[in-house]
Amino acid sequence: MVKDDLDLCSKEPIHIPGYIQAHGILIIIDSEGIIKYCSDNFTQFAGLTVDHILESHISKYSKVFGKSENNNFILDLINLSWQGKNFKPINPYQVEIDGMIYNLILSLSDDHYILDFEQELSDLFSDPQNIVGASLSQMLADKDIDAILRNVVQQVKNIISYDRIMVYQFHDDGHGEVVAEERNDQLETWLGLHYPASDIPEQARNLYKKNLTRLISNVHEQNIPLMSTAEVPADLSNSTLRAVSPVHIQYLKNMGVTSSFSVSIIVDDELWGLIACHNYSPRFINYRQRETAKLIGQVLSSCIGLRNQEKNQKEDMKLQTAVLDVSRSLHNEKIADFIETCSPILLNAFKATGISFLYEGETTSIGTVPELSKIKEISEFLYDAANEVLITENSKIDFPELQLESVDFAGFAGCRLTKDIKDCVIVFRPEIIQTVKWAGDPNKIISHDERGQPFISPRNSFEEWSQQVKGSCLKWSSSEIRAIMEIRDEVNFAVGRKTAELRILNEKLRDAYSELDAFAHTVSHDLKIPLTTIKAFAELIIRKSKEDDIKIMSTKIVDNSDRLNQMIKTVLEYSKVGQKDVRKESIDMSNLINDIVGQLLMSNLNANLNLVVKSTPDLSGDPILIFQVFLNLIENAVKYSHKTEYPVVEIDGQLEKDEVIYTVKDNGVGMSSDQQTKIFGLFNRVGKTNEYEGSGIGLATVKKIINRHGATIGVESEEGNGSTFTVKFPRKTGS
Repeated sequence: MVKDDLDLCSKEPIHIPGYIQAHGILIIIDSEGIIKYCSDNFTQFAGLTVDHILESHISKYSKVFGKSENNNFILDLINLSWQGKNFKPINPYQVEIDGMIYNLILSLSDDHYILDFEQELSDLFSDPQNIVGASLSQMLADKDIDAILRNVVQQVKNIISYDRIMVYQFHDDGHGEVVAEERNDQLETWLGLHYPASDIPEQARNLYKKNLTRLISNVHEQNIPLMSTAEVPADLSNSTLRAVSPVHIQYLKNMGVTSSFSVSIIVDDELWGLIACHNYSPRFINYRQRETAKLIGQVLSSCIGLRNQEKNQKEDMKLQTAVLDVSRSLHNEKIADFIETCSPILLNAFKATGISFLYEGETTSIGTVPELSKIKEISEFLYDAANEVLITENSKIDFPELQLESVDFAGFAGCRLTKDIKDCVIVFRPEIIQTVKWAGDPNKIISHDERGQPFISPRNSFEEWSQQVKGSCLKWSSSEIRAIMEIRDEVNFAVGRKTAELRILNEKLRDAYSELDAFAHTVSHDLKIPLTTIKAFAELIIRKSKEDDIKIMSTKIVDNSDRLNQMIKTVLEYSKVGQKDVRKESIDMSNLINDIVGQLLMSNLNANLNLVVKSTPDLSGDPILIFQVFLNLIENAVKYSHKTEYPVVEIDGQLEKDEVIYTVKDNGVGMSSDQQTKIFGLFNRVGKTNEYEGSGIGLATVKKIINRHGATIGVESEEGNGSTFTVKFPRKTGS
């Protein structure tokens, strides 16, 4: 339907028609009882012209209403209807006009009172009040909502004997569908047919919420004009006699319908649908009978609401089971693993093709999901969205830039974990293809009058017209959105719990490292005394013994004592790193590195050693500890390359935006990938240990110093092709 068509429908002033239906009389009075509006036919009964009636007091006409003994009976009824601030009229009140019984129905119109006088005589053969009780029990006998609706139309047809009874349900977009029907045998079925939203526009649906029954007794009767001296038309929203929109009258005529009666079905304060009744000859139902029919609608409304509630509870239970499953998984496993662990129940609960979870830069998915780049695009939309949840039931229309394939990804619901990061949960739904059978082409024709003004020309074709609807997924329910947010909350809770656990563990590790450092320092210091004694006795045996074998064995004791002493010394140095306070200052790296190079050149075993020092930018750190780092790295480079014919060790530094980066490169023996992963651990060494001296503690000490400076260290190496150690220090602000 075109937009102009909908606009014209929505602008039709159906609440102020200026006319009433022909089966009654209407008078509107103010709070003082002065007549402000009256229907033109009232003049026949009053025996006065309109000019005499308007602005006169209602009490003057008590004889017309058969109440000559009480001139103020209408104002008395109005006063009785006010219960505090609430207006609850005692409807109907019967009066006699010109020998016929009429039902007086009171209602409000702003600060005025509407007096609808409807005839009591009905076209119904029996009073429905006598059979409605039994009918209600039969209507509600089944628990299945479709069966209940079938029972309703059967029982309503038994009560009011209209030619066709339908239950007409409104869909979310406003269009309606006949979901139950009972009809005379000669009529063709309309069951399953859909009708466009413009057939019952928004303002008409609002009136159905105010007035739960609506009668059009005869579409061929001439409407009665409403007379007044006021410039403002009367609001007849609450009037039972309110005339019908000319567009709707013509619409009914085009269908061949002469009389129409409807009962509103209100579920959770919204218009769920109508019990729509059509007759192909005139039919009048009096006020009491319509109220009985209204009772059926109210009971049906409660029944639908209850069945919907039961359905929603079942859905909630399934979704809550999925949320609990996620909660258990998050408690026992890694956070990202809950997607795979809970995949069967999650896909089933959300009726989904797939689910993706973006967490800490990684994406975990189950089922059928879009390519990774599109998932990340959705996470960007979520990151920028004002709301924490992003929902679409037609991704091609709502997010055309994603170009998602509709069969599997027609819709999705995404929820970000927190506002400032791109971690999120996204659930994907497949396309549901529907064939909608319309009662005629749903597009109305816009006509123009002689002045060129557009008006609605009601549809006159109701032949079945099929349309295939593609590209959309099943509507996301509020329960499903709530469940996705609860899963988000469970993940955030698990992240918080893991963070707290890590904080406690880190505190325990710090305490353990501190105790270990103190223990290592104490043990290393205490071992020196007995070790010195062992060495002294071994040297004494060498000097005094005359047997060569004993001298050889004693010499080995001395050598091993020296080796053990060196190991104790390095352990002591390692432990001191943990205890020493780091006092950072600007270090002249040129002097520091040249001092180290000078020492190593003096003691080098290979005369061909080439120590190349390139750029040496200054850095911020503890001078003593940084000296240890570079002494160890350069010394190792020299040591593990000295057996090369022409050893080359290169030291170079670079300034980056946020870092000072140093590399120490050699062309020595290199190391395997397995050795590279272990090299910074205690007592791990490279190459054959009998060919190269060392304790295996030096690089562990370097790693510890580096960590205390907030720096990083890495190595790239290949066996037989040397190694390159890279150290990255945070650059001092302002340097």
